[in-house]
Amino acid sequence: MIVGACVPARDEVHTSFAFDFAKMVGRDSRNRCSKEGNGLKLYTMAGTLIFDQREKLVDAALAEGCDAVLFIDSDMRFPSDTIDILLSRDVPIVGVNAVTRRKPTLPTALNLQIEKDENGKIIRHAWHKIDSMDKEGIEPVTAVGFGVVMIRKEVFEKVPKPWFDVGWGSKGIIGEDVHFCIKALDAGIQTYVDHSLSKHIGHIGTYEYRWDDVEEGAIEAHNNGK
Repeated sequence: MIVGACVPARDEVHTSFAFDFAKMVGRDSRNRCSKEGNGLKLYTMAGTLIFDQREKLVDAALAEGCDAVLFIDSDMRFPSDTIDILLSRDVPIVGVNAVTRRKPTLPTALNLQIEKDENGKIIRHAWHKIDSMDKEGIEPVTAVGFGVVMIRKEVFEKVPKPWFDVGWGSKGIIGEDVHFCIKALDAGIQTYVDHSLSKHIGHIGTYEYRWDDVEEGAIEAHNNGK
């Protein structure tokens, strides 16, 4: 299995992401890639249009013979055996349930609930967040975020292009990752979330510290050597 690790980014990546990525590549090169028929290829693309970056990264990976695409966004933390774990799930699409990097902190994996009338007409629908806290293994879902996701080549062969796009829903923009999962489901391909791996995933955010963050008594304790 030749895996194309694809990293869409802006001008820079986070230091902790680079550290995790180096460890993952090193482990995979020493272990999995030492066996005949396996390989790892690396791709990155700078930009601000994430749907365009993902489309072009997949084109590049498939053109060079990759059997699967591993998307890892440049603001993620992940274990060094991520590739082994996701490949072992042996499903067409499997990703993690990363949490958002802003408060309130919520999961990103989703299930779509549709309610129909007696004639089969859709009368309402709602997206529900999926809780991974007390779950293990993998579970079929409507969509996952693409912070860390493994997609097999046959998915791209069955799903028509463009693979990635954005649109508008009742509550705002539908991201390129959810859009892709819906297109895959329309083509008969199920997406799965990996609850076990999700617990070892981090989503790097930014936080602006102000005086409101200084705890009462902290300065006095510091000055008194406590």
